[in-house]
Formats: sequence, structure tokens, C-alpha cells
Amino acid sequence: MYGYGFKVLCLIFMARGLIFISTGEKIKEDELTEDEEGIVEEDIVEEDLSDYLEEGEILYKSLWKPKDCAGPSKDGDEVTMIMEYHGKKADGTETEMEHALTTKIGKGQTIRSKGDGLFGMCLGERRRLVIPQHILRNKYKQILPDILDSVKTYLEVEVTKINKMSWHKFESGLRMAMLEPVESEFCNRTVVYGDTLSVDYEGTLENGKVFDSSANRGTPFGPFVHGKRQIIDGYTETLEGRCLGERWRMTVPPHLAYGDDGVGDDIPGGATLTFDVRLVQLNNIFWSDEVRDTKVLGWEEIYKPEVCEEMVGFDDEIYIHYDATREDKSKFGSMHDNYAPYGPFKLQGEGTFVPALDHALPGMCLGERRMVVVPPRLGWAGGHHDSIMVEMVLVKINGHDMIEQMFPEGPPKIEL
Repeated sequence: MYGYGFKVLCLIFMARGLIFISTGEKIKEDELTEDEEGIVEEDIVEEDLSDYLEEGEILYKSLWKPKDCAGPSKDGDEVTMIMEYHGKKADGTETEMEHALTTKIGKGQTIRSKGDGLFGMCLGERRRLVIPQHILRNKYKQILPDILDSVKTYLEVEVTKINKMSWHKFESGLRMAMLEPVESEFCNRTVVYGDTLSVDYEGTLENGKVFDSSANRGTPFGPFVHGKRQIIDGYTETLEGRCLGERWRMTVPPHLAYGDDGVGDDIPGGATLTFDVRLVQLNNIFWSDEVRDTKVLGWEEIYKPEVCEEMVGFDDEIYIHYDATREDKSKFGSMHDNYAPYGPFKLQGEGTFVPALDHALPGMCLGERRMVVVPPRLGWAGGHHDSIMVEMVLVKINGHDMIEQMFPEGPPKIEL
């Protein structure tokens, strides 16, 4: 839902009255009907450009900007964006396309500090750019070879990531800027229904007035039970899947806050609210410098043969046995469930599909056993909220089997 691998900046191109969208990696393609395309060339009305700013040959204006600017982007920043554009497929069909692009900002980069109309944007900000045809052909055709060009092309740009900060939009209308994410290897657990939580927060109205904060109260809000409607729905939506210590800023529409009634004299009816939030309690663990600096991902050797006959490298073909124990002490795995070993696979390929195990395998000897802590964001693709303890043994490498071990026979298991 939150998409920590989510990388975007949205460019919507309109050429002579038609909306065009632009990117490199196609996310969706929706063909337009004649009615949707609508305008014929002789009916086009030129847009009034008097409120646009000028940067070199590019004209631009801001369409929407968050009340509180995260950023803005500056030289050296890595910015992620989704470009949407009107393009042409290999069969000649014209269609809307999307492409995800990540680039650094600065001299010699795809997005420069000057001349592109994109410098200094806030996370989540949208701008519209007017691109002359010769710049479109010389620059954007290299990034988006399928884009259709015209004498004048309009682009709408939405920044969705600046370095580690990311922008998220929910179907409910809620918007969230993830300001301080916790690195995956330091996240021991993520929030699920029934967890006991507390948060530090500051709430502001659209005019910037602070109506409430934990600093003014002298204590965090909580404890409360997640999913039990003990807090407004905006909180419930953004808390799901969060790690202890993460900080975000959310813009909450009225229907996810206090609706048309508001709250006393402080929050008027129909108010859109902004909250700056940090999760400071997750069940019996409280946010601290010690928790922040404790790395969860790790492994230890529990058995190693005296002679290391074969050692795992990235191009080796390997098989493993494993047993996994969850937070609630339930177990699964090839040894527990009496499966044949998992494999064959190579680390330089798709690996085990469990990133934490792929981190722990290099240098492992044939017959060696390791205990690996698998954090939730480095674990199984289906998702889990807890860190899982996995005992892993290397049973085969490049056709060489470990000796004198009793394991289930039968075809190898192809999924962990």
C-alpha cells in the first residue's frame, strides 16, 4: 500500500489541446476514443501563459504544492518521478503511457539546476511546463523515445521521491509525505491490527494554525489500540505497516478526520487537517536512540564443518534447507514441513526471493548452519509484520552434496 519501492514523478504532456503523458517504464496504457481525444486542431484554444514563470526557454507554473514543503530538491539530490505522456506503440497505435524515472539533480544530469523548470520542487508538488519542440526532440526523446512531439508540449510534473523521502497518495484522498523512514534492516516489526501504539504529533489547519500537539500537552497521544477506532481514520490508514520511529506528514480530508461537525472552536466543520506524526510506542517497545541504532538484520554461525569443501559465491548453483520460527512461535520451512531442499538458485539471479537470506548466504560452507534474523521488510513477498528466526543449512552447491545428513527426499521445492 505504501510502496517503499515506489519511485515517481509525473509529467503530463498536452500537445495542441491533447493531454500527453511521459515516462520510460510503461505502467499502463489506456487507448483514447475519438470522444475522449475530443478537440480537433482548428478548435484549439491557446492557454494564457501570462502566469507562467520563465527559466531559459522553459515556461512553468506550480499547480499544487503541499502546505508544508518537504525538500525542496537541490543540487545532488536523487529525485524519483513518474512521467506520463501520449506516445506511439510499436504497431503505430497512439496511447497514453507511463514511465518511472529516477535521476540526480545537477550539472550534467537529466534534470539540471537551471534551465529545466524542475529545480527546487517540494515533495508532492505539481508543476506544468511548456516545452518547445526542439528541446523536446533533443532531450525528452532520449528519455522517452515513444513520445509524440508537437510545436508546443505541456508537461505536468509531480515529484514523488527526494532521496529517502517519499510521497504517497491513498484512494481515500489522504496524502502522506514519509519524512524519516526507518531503514529495512533496522525495522524489527511493523504495525498490524490490535497493536498498542503511541504517537508524537502536531496538528495544523489549512491556514497553518496549530490546533493541538503532543509538545503542548507534554506527552504523546496514547496508548491506543490500532484498528479499534480510538483515533481518527486518517491515523489508522497511515499507521498500518509503519515501523517504530518513523515520521511522516499526512494531509487528512474531512471524511477521515472530524467531518462536517468539526471539534469545538479549534477545528471547524469540513476542515482538511495536516498532522506531523512520529510513532513512539509499538506494544512494549518505545522509540529511543538505542532502538534507532539497533540493527535487526543479522546472522550467526551455529555449525561449520572443520574443512570448508565448497563456499557460496554469487554464481554458484545452490540448495538450502531451512526452518523458520515466527513471533507467535509457529513454524514453517522445508525441514519442519518435511519438504525437499529449496533450489536450485543463484544469488546473482533471483536468489531465494527473501532478501535477508540472500544477505546471509555468501561465504557459507557446504554443510554449514546459520541462524538468520529476517526483518519484515526483508522477508517473504507475501508480507509479514514480525522478524522471523530462520535456521538455514547449505545442503548442495554446484552438484556437491553435504555428507551424512538425513533430509527428506523427492523433487526440490521451488518456493520458500
